[in-house]
Amino acid sequence: MAPRRARFGVSIVFLVCGAAFATWAARVPAAQERLGLTEGELALGLFGLAAGSVLAMLAAGPIIAVIGSRRASIGGAAVLCAGLPAVAAAPDLGLFVAALAVLGVGNSLLDVSMNAHAARVEDAYGRPIFASFHAYWNVGGLAGSGLAAGLAAAGVPIGVHFPVAAAVLLALALVATRAFLPGADPGAGGPAFSLPGRALVPLGLIAFCGFLAEGTVNDWSAVLLVGETGATGSVASLGYFAFSIAMIGVRLVADRLVARAGAVAVTRTAAAVTVAGFGVVVLAAAPAVGIVGFAVVGLGVSAVVPVAWSVAARKEPEAPGRAIAAVATCGYLGFLVGPVLVGALASAVGLRGAVLAVGVVMVLVLLLAPALRLPARPRVTR
Repeated sequence: MAPRRARFGVSIVFLVCGAAFATWAARVPAAQERLGLTEGELALGLFGLAAGSVLAMLAAGPIIAVIGSRRASIGGAAVLCAGLPAVAAAPDLGLFVAALAVLGVGNSLLDVSMNAHAARVEDAYGRPIFASFHAYWNVGGLAGSGLAAGLAAAGVPIGVHFPVAAAVLLALALVATRAFLPGADPGAGGPAFSLPGRALVPLGLIAFCGFLAEGTVNDWSAVLLVGETGATGSVASLGYFAFSIAMIGVRLVADRLVARAGAVAVTRTAAAVTVAGFGVVVLAAAPAVGIVGFAVVGLGVSAVVPVAWSVAARKEPEAPGRAIAAVATCGYLGFLVGPVLVGALASAVGLRGAVLAVGVVMVLVLLLAPALRLPARPRVTR
């Protein structure tokens, strides 16, 4: 019973994390308009968000080792939800950057902590269930962005939207964490700072590639559909929507696929499908074809990151939080830096060529997939 309750609780926390970040992301234009920020000033704010995210990723492993994944998840949720009203209330650029840094710290700390506890729950189950947690993050993201779009259309200011959303999401997180597994995390009481094992290096590269693909779709799908296929703005938004729906669908069944075929086979297939999807996107001459291509990318890339994080925790069972933090840091570097590199490359070879390069990079996942192999573990009968 405890693992089932914990699985539900962790799933809700994943949903909260996705919804909170999507609440901010969907209303970036409103935040920019409220302060009258130029694009350069907004970029400075986004740098604060990225800096806070990376710093928290580096600190998350030691924090979990000291206070445990449950308390770290509570702390991360509190900081993340505090960041939303802080962003909405920031009176000037300096405090806006600081508020976004707080948002980034909370998001990363919660992200690593809830994934560390998800690894505990998966271990208690004795079978793969990791991808299903990530599906809830996507569900929360769609819910948060959809609600934000509706409130923006209704003219609700972020000064009202963000504090209310933060209060509701924090309450959900606090209730959900009560269902987490009792007891100390593996590695609790051990050294707070230690280098991850070399076995995690290829997993970090796999996560980097997966997040690079996700970040490219997040930031460039609509731009590509408008500029290269002539789609209208409303039609272009369907590219990311199709991508997200495909990710949710696959993540709900990916655990069963991993249990049957193994992490290596699933990741190789996922990488091949992702490469094929980017190929369709690059060749698309009509908006509908491009949208289908982004859906195919979602079908493929959806399993890459959850599998890498799950295997990382099992590679270092004595400190899964530290392992996930190490792999997550590599992954988020791909998410944060990758789209910027795509933009720079697009100025030289065009956006189609830059997106094609991301597809080529995903071939690296095919080559690194054997690093996901684990020793056979005994079956657990429940």
